[in-house]
This record gives sequence, C-alpha cells and structure tokens, in this order.
Amino acid sequence: MTPAEQEKFLGNNARFRGLPPQQQAQIRQRLQTWNNLPPEQRQTLLQRERVLEQMTPEQRRYVRQTLMPEWQSLPPARRQVVLGKLRDLHALSESERDSKLNDESFMNGLAPNERQMLRDLSNLRVGAPPG
Repeated sequence: MTPAEQEKFLGNNARFRGLPPQQQAQIRQRLQTWNNLPPEQRQTLLQRERVLEQMTPEQRRYVRQTLMPEWQSLPPARRQVVLGKLRDLHALSESERDSKLNDESFMNGLAPNERQMLRDLSNLRVGAPPG
C-alpha cells in the first residue's frame, strides 16, 4: 500500500483506533520507518519473517533468546565471515550441507561458537540466498 492507503486503512481500522494514542504513534512510526527502507532491505526483512513463520515455537524461542544475542555480540567482521559461509551452504542439498559442515577445511578459521552458530543458522535455513 502507498503511505496514503496505509493511513486510510489505519483510520478505518476499529482495532487500531481503539489503541492508546502512544501505541498508535508507535505503529505509525514503525510504518514510516518501513516505508523509508530501500526495497532490497524490505525484501530481506520479509524473507526473515517467512523463515520465522515456518519455525516451531521452540525454534523461534531459541533464535530470539540464544542465537540472536550471540549473533549481535559478534564483531561485524566475524558476522561477515559467518554470513559468507552461510551463503556457500544455502543452495546445497541437506547431505551436501552436512558434508560441508563436517569438512574441517570449510570450517577452518571459525571459532567454536561461530561453528555452532553456522550449524544452527544452516539447520534453521536462516540466511540470504547467494548473491
């Protein structure tokens, strides 16, 4: 929807109108932030949401409570290394992926926590496709 259509939708939505003004303002701010994102960043976020929707509640809890805090604690350069490995695994079959994850030359240069993170992200099918 265009921003004008979004605003019209919100104005006609009884549930939204029933929210406290502070919550309404927060929703409008998030919508404005979303609208200002570049298209490729919106696509990335939509893909992440699709991945989360396919997970079990336990998997979502693990991602939010364990995996994401660990990911955010990694220095940016280390995140890029893990992301590069994750991209290499993305298009592989499950058996090919397992083989790579057990290949010391592929995992070389990753710390033990990064190796586990790569395994977890790969098993959950988290990560952007190649390119």
